[in-house]
Amino acid sequence: MSLTLLIDLDDTLLQNDINVFLPHYLKALSSHLSDRYAGDVFLHHLLEATQGMVENRNPRYTAEEVFDQAFYPALKTTKQDLGTPINTFYEEVFPSLRTLTSPRPAAIQMMQEALSRGYQVVVATNPLFPATAIRQRLEWAGLSPRDYPFALITTYENMHFTKPNPAYYAEILGQLGWPDWPAVMVGNSWTDDILPAAALGLQTFFLTGAEGNSGDLNLSLQGKLEDVIPWLEGVAQAGQAVPVRKTPAALLATLRSTPAAIDSITRGFSAQDWQTRPADGEWAATEVVCHMRDVDAEINLVRFERIIRGENPFLPGINSDDWAAERGYAQEDGPVALRQFQDARSRLIDLLESLDEAGWNQPARHAIFGPTTLLELVSFSITHDRNHLQQIWCNLYA
Repeated sequence: MSLTLLIDLDDTLLQNDINVFLPHYLKALSSHLSDRYAGDVFLHHLLEATQGMVENRNPRYTAEEVFDQAFYPALKTTKQDLGTPINTFYEEVFPSLRTLTSPRPAAIQMMQEALSRGYQVVVATNPLFPATAIRQRLEWAGLSPRDYPFALITTYENMHFTKPNPAYYAEILGQLGWPDWPAVMVGNSWTDDILPAAALGLQTFFLTGAEGNSGDLNLSLQGKLEDVIPWLEGVAQAGQAVPVRKTPAALLATLRSTPAAIDSITRGFSAQDWQTRPADGEWAATEVVCHMRDVDAEINLVRFERIIRGENPFLPGINSDDWAAERGYAQEDGPVALRQFQDARSRLIDLLESLDEAGWNQPARHAIFGPTTLLELVSFSITHDRNHLQQIWCNLYA
């Protein structure tokens, strides 16, 4: 497999003007629940909870969990109580919205050709809907997940971040184990698809005739669906993996995405899965997470704070790999360690988010790397994140 293709759904794979579709969807949903709530009250809380998903920056909560925490208490009800009528809506009413959409033959052909070449394909649609709504729209597009082996379909159940947050794109790659081959994004929205994906370092393809301005020709190739496959072939042949972009926005997005991706990967883990080693001498997932937690809490936070204070500190090398045996990581509880890692990572991000350009360029002296800057050291942390995400992913799929 030589390439990972992230591709948008609405007005990319499926002809669906979201500015037409969304009002009809909201009207149908509020009408379905009109015996319980006044339409304006229901929609107000629905839109507020949806905005909460867009604004979420916490790697501990999926978009669904963020939505639930805001939506159901605001309506003075519970998910259990409202679950049956909402499920009925998606089973019986939502399918009627299909008439607002139409399949795109060029998208079907392009998808078939991409999969026939062995490309890994992700349906990278904004995860503001439950899985059933997204899977139905894929069926309307003639691209049923039953027939097309997508590597991932982003939904509000399996993602923590949404578009246009660059962390959304980093989280996708994290859930795939940060593949060592090229990754690209194809979409019709300059603001939601192209800019944040390019900010992270993905190569992008902007579908012309779409909303927004035509963008920067130096930032994204532009064309029609029929032009995508030739472009993908060239990208795959070049073989350049997604680089570690040394910009604060890209680094922060990846730092935020790592504990989120691990959360998604491990949610189905049994206690045995957490402790299973793929081979003698390899770490189990619990040991990996404990290592990442302690590196953040005891090495990175301490070092970064010293650098930010302007001390130009000397940073000795630390062999943190020995901690796994010395501290008995294998005996720890994996989910608990993950929560602790999420907390340590959040403190690290809080520290870095407040910095200006001068702060990111504060100097330090490293025992191995020599003269360096905070920006460069954070980029090394990103490489560290990617390596360990690959390790956890391989534990699961190797």
